[in-house]
Amino acid sequence: DSAKTMTDYLTPRLPKLEETIKDMKKQEEIADLAKPFNAAMQTKDWDKAYAIGKEALQKFPDEFRPAEIALGSIGGEEALKGNYKYTDDTLKYAKQSIADLEAGKSFKVGDKTAYGLSLFDANKKVVYNFAYDTPAEAIAWLNLYIGWVTHYGQKNKVAALPYLYKATQATETKSNAGPYDVIGNYYIAELEKVYEEIKAIKNSQKDGETEEETKQKLDAINAKIAMTNGIAERAMDALARAANLEKDVAVKGKLKSLLQELYRRRFDKTDGVDAWANAAITKPFINPQTPIQPITDPEPAKPGAATTTTTTPPAPVKPPMPETKPAAKPAAPPAKPMATKPQAKTKKAVVKKRVA
Repeated sequence: DSAKTMTDYLTPRLPKLEETIKDMKKQEEIADLAKPFNAAMQTKDWDKAYAIGKEALQKFPDEFRPAEIALGSIGGEEALKGNYKYTDDTLKYAKQSIADLEAGKSFKVGDKTAYGLSLFDANKKVVYNFAYDTPAEAIAWLNLYIGWVTHYGQKNKVAALPYLYKATQATETKSNAGPYDVIGNYYIAELEKVYEEIKAIKNSQKDGETEEETKQKLDAINAKIAMTNGIAERAMDALARAANLEKDVAVKGKLKSLLQELYRRRFDKTDGVDAWANAAITKPFINPQTPIQPITDPEPAKPGAATTTTTTPPAPVKPPMPETKPAAKPAAPPAKPMATKPQAKTKKAVVKKRVA
């Protein structure tokens, strides 16, 4: 009969129909999140973009994965302008993006792979660009952002080092002055600490100390001065690279002045700094996480006198506020906002990354 015929017809098709309906509902949910997310991105309402993006990535991580890279980059670029409001979100999404990229996960907008998001307006002028050409480029820049935000946003200079170092080793970012400058400032901060330790030992000296007590303090001071020599050379090496790569004439001048001052305090002379710097930058950059080796300089020998090390601690060297920022990254490939509908047409962006 007709009822049995209809039942026979529908029974094998019901699972597929149910799956189709389920997928339609999912696409509607994605569109309901993508539409306000795209609007927030276009108006650069980063508060809203992070709020919606968080919900979208929790519900649909595969479909919104390109947005994950964008959210890891927005706060990084804001940090370069001195705005650290999005530090926590930047670190969360940048680190997750790196993990997903290294795991080979899919980054698609519709049927196209996109390592991030970017957009042109109707006049082909950039609205935003948080897209990268390749996984390697995305990882390089995300490492740089993480290092920068961790150093200046979280004030955790040590935790920033591995990410900054990775940025100096990646082809896509190793020609940026920024990470070298930040690492140089880290060394200068370490130098300050040792200067204070030397000062404390000198201030602890008292009249009536035994010869042995005096010798112990003198040896301690000499050991710390040897350490300042090692730290100073690490700082000089980093700043020499930053100065060599920096394009801004004013910033380059400040970096060279700081390098000159460190060189003068390290070697007690002013001539030879350019030769020292030129030689340093031809060598592999030392991983700042490796132990610093102390350097002991003997005093010029005097007739009838034993050779000793210097016991006068150098004056502190104050690093400048961060001025060297990563230069613009190369042009990104075409990328789309998150699609609000399947196969929806959206504006494309192929622009040079703006890092202000």
